[in-house]
Amino acid sequence: MTLSALSVRPSTLVQIADYPSRATFGPRRLIDHEFVWILRGSAIWTVRQVDLDDSFVRERRYQLQPGTIGLARPGTVDSYQWDEHRTSTHAYVHFQIADYGQLADESSWPATRSIVGTPILEGICAYLLELAGQQSGLARRRSDELVRLLLDLFVTGPLEEPDRSMPAHLSGMVEYVRDAWASDGMRILGVAELAAAANISVGHLFRLFRGNYGCGPARAFELVRLARAAVSLQRSNATIAEIAELSGFANPYHFSRRFAAVYGAPPGTFRSMKFSPDPLGPVGDAGLLPVAHALLNYAPERSV
Repeated sequence: MTLSALSVRPSTLVQIADYPSRATFGPRRLIDHEFVWILRGSAIWTVRQVDLDDSFVRERRYQLQPGTIGLARPGTVDSYQWDEHRTSTHAYVHFQIADYGQLADESSWPATRSIVGTPILEGICAYLLELAGQQSGLARRRSDELVRLLLDLFVTGPLEEPDRSMPAHLSGMVEYVRDAWASDGMRILGVAELAAAANISVGHLFRLFRGNYGCGPARAFELVRLARAAVSLQRSNATIAEIAELSGFANPYHFSRRFAAVYGAPPGTFRSMKFSPDPLGPVGDAGLLPVAHALLNYAPERSV
């Protein structure tokens, strides 16, 4: 994201407009930027690039539907042909960009972007509509901040995470571990049991796991259990003995020794630290966040 110097000046809160079937709007020449997203119906959005002397350069057409947001830019001439069969409603907000910050050259910006399946964009657009019904100065300031964030995400896109998919054998094994922990609580699973769950030999399991994560499965799942314990140390009143049991360790002594080896401090010291360290730090350092995410996010709710 590039928010550090980016500065925008929306002219109003988000507005809403309705159009009967077959209505048209434009052509108009924009003097500022405008976000438009469809709430119902649809539109064919025609955008014409023109020179300073209004000579035609090129024309593009976009199909706008619910779940699509478009960004109109100053200097372009655009028009809308609204849905032929039903009323259309769209939200919009005009704004000026006072400082582009670190945004790329405007010629590289997308004209539209899908917000379907992108929770942050969906959430921002929904919240902007909610703020549009409020008249306080605070609502206006919050709306302006969100338009700024929306522009940054629209141009740069949400962060693209590396492919978190696992090889099929490992995915099946992780699912098996997740189900076993959900049923019986966290526990150590033997490599033979894990290999059988992955439907491969023990040797192949080790090679596959080390090739993807740099460690064997026993080490990986111990780090995940320790991460769960670290969260409990920070976020519960459970005793160290209770946390040891819930994390699948045979006794508090063994748990404390293994925990200190990974986190650099015994559980009691870790719990009392004034500035809480990241409980998932070791699994992140080991490249195991996808595995931890798959296991911990589906772990059963257990009393601690």
